[in-house]
Parts: sequence; structure tokens; C-alpha cells
Amino acid sequence: MSDTMTDTTTEPATRPAGGRRQWAKAAMLLVILVWCLFPFLWLVMTSLKLGDRALNSPDLFQGPFGLDNYRNVFEQDFHLNLRNSLAIATMTTLICIAVGSLAAYALARLPLKRRLLLLTGVLAVSLFPPVALVPPLYEVWRSIGLLNKWEGLYLPYTAFELPLTIFILTTFYAAIPKELEEAARVDGATPFQAFYKVVFPLAAPGVFAAAIIVFVAAWNEFLLASTFAPRNPEIAQTVPVAIAAFTGQVEFQRPIGTITAACVVVVIPMVLVALAFQRRIVAGLTAGSVKG
Repeated sequence: MSDTMTDTTTEPATRPAGGRRQWAKAAMLLVILVWCLFPFLWLVMTSLKLGDRALNSPDLFQGPFGLDNYRNVFEQDFHLNLRNSLAIATMTTLICIAVGSLAAYALARLPLKRRLLLLTGVLAVSLFPPVALVPPLYEVWRSIGLLNKWEGLYLPYTAFELPLTIFILTTFYAAIPKELEEAARVDGATPFQAFYKVVFPLAAPGVFAAAIIVFVAAWNEFLLASTFAPRNPEIAQTVPVAIAAFTGQVEFQRPIGTITAACVVVVIPMVLVALAFQRRIVAGLTAGSVKG
């Protein structure tokens, strides 16, 4: 009887505390959400302002509004810049995944001595500052005719993004049980067949995560693109370089509205891809870190 009375008297006291904690968590998540989305809201609202409102009016909701800035973006051959960035980022991703998968599989499976030292050295290469390579690489590219060409961009992009690709995929291949490959070899598969028919499909989350990271890095790269292909959008000028080179109708005035409109055009596809494949991205970044 006393236990029942104790339970009935303490239960109402614990519920408000739990409810307050839930409301506190919800409020904190709301604050974080607003904090993260506000820059994108500012970007969209500024891109819709007409005339000099984008530059002179700090009020996000003060018009007039319209789509003139978006029309100005595509009047400057921005679709060609999108094509160049898409082609260069895609080539970089394909090469990194193809070469990185084989290198990561070798590091994860072959009985190599000082494997950890090799992996550390591969990862250390990605920490090398690209700006230190711009002058010598520019001279080499000029002598062999790779300036203002897609190859002159996706080859150095691949060199800088490949170490991180190898590091991500190595953790995934190491987490896949070796018994699966041994069973495939017992059934008559060659080592390469066991790799691309058994191991590679099982590592799909890691491959997808690495591909997204490489693609976004190549899509956003500015330093090498502004050095090796700075001018002609019909050849190889990429999106970041084109946005930096936008000119306005008024002399000596930055076309903030046009620039923000171009940024919205570039950001929206990436946001949609990230939202559509967020589960694969999270799985790719986390699943390989825990073996077994």
C-alpha cells in the first residue's frame, strides 16, 4: 500500500522535468536550425532584390523583388561555366574512385610492411598547401599546352583529392570480412573478380561518401581554376571563377544581386543532392570507423 502511494506521489513530479528537457532540446535544435539556414535565406532574398537594393538595403524583406538577377546570370554564359564545372568535377570523381579503390584495397588486404606508415604518408600528402605548387605547375602546364583545358584542372584536382579518397576507402575495405573473399575464390573467382563482385559492392556507402566529398571539393575549387583557366567560359572556366569575374551595369560597383543569384543557382543542386543521399553520406562517413 505504501509503495503504491509512493509511486503515485512521485510520478507527477518527474513528468514536468522530463517535459522541460524535451522543450529545451527542441528549442536548442530550432536555434541551431535557424542559425544554419539564415545565410541561405539571406542569399536567396538578396538575389531577388532589383537594382541597387541588394547592395544598399540591409533589410532582407525590403523590395522591389524580381528575377532580373537570374536572367543576368545566364546572359553571361553561366550555363557554359556550369558545364565546365560539372565535367571537371565528374572526371575528378571518377578517376579518384577508380584509382583510390584499387589503392585502398591493396592497403587493406595485401600483407604490406609498415602499412600504417604508408597510409599516414598518403594522408599527409593531402595536407600539402596547393598554393605552393601553383607557380611550378603553371610553368609545366604552359610548356605542355594544358592551360585553359579540362585536363589541366582535373589532373591536379585528382592529385589533391586522391589521398583522402584512399584513406576513406581503406577503412571500409578493412571492415569487410576476409571470409567473403575467400568464399568467392573457392567458387573460382580470381582476386580481381572477388574485389569488384564482392568487396566493392559491400563498400558502396564508403564509395558514395568519398565520391560526394571529392565532387564537392572539385566543384568549389578556386585557386587552381583561376590560375590555369581564368578567362574563356567556352573552354574551361569554372563556376567559382565566373562568379568572381561578374561585372555590373554600374562602373566600380560590385553586382551583389547577380553574384548571389549565381550562388543560389550553384548551391541548390548541391543541397538537393545532399538531402536526397544524406543517409548514404552519413553511413559512408561512420560505418567504416567501427570494424565488425
